[in-house]
Amino acid sequence: MKRWTPWKIEEVTVLGQRQLLFSNNRYHVFLRKDAPVAPCPHELVWLSIRNNDRSPRRDWRDFQRIKNEIVGAEVEMVELYPQESHKVDTSNQYHLWGYNTTEPVFTNAGLGWQEGRKVWDGKTPHALPGAEKAKQRPTDEESTV
Repeated sequence: MKRWTPWKIEEVTVLGQRQLLFSNNRYHVFLRKDAPVAPCPHELVWLSIRNNDRSPRRDWRDFQRIKNEIVGAEVEMVELYPQESHKVDTSNQYHLWGYNTTEPVFTNAGLGWQEGRKVWDGKTPHALPGAEKAKQRPTDEESTV
């Protein structure tokens, strides 16, 4: 896999809405921020992510890195699997939604994990039964490509 290159950022207008487009050697990401909607006092943040070859390939670590670099490491975002009647599935494009705050809005609502950070390196003994069979790709820092 190619090394991650820095983002190029440009302002674009899509369907009459101003957005920022972040692009690098792997992804194109649109960022839009919308005004708060009651009862939440925070701006709504939307990321629309596609890889450059437009394939259905997706990588959780890449999406986490995109979220961290564009919105912030301590901002929570979710991917929604909607009701069939609300589904939009026109391309290999993925969407994350969140709020422009480091308050753990989703975690406080019962989504996700309450405990702290846990990242397994795939080498040291793991506390979860069966986890020794888990597989994980190298991080970008570990990659030799």
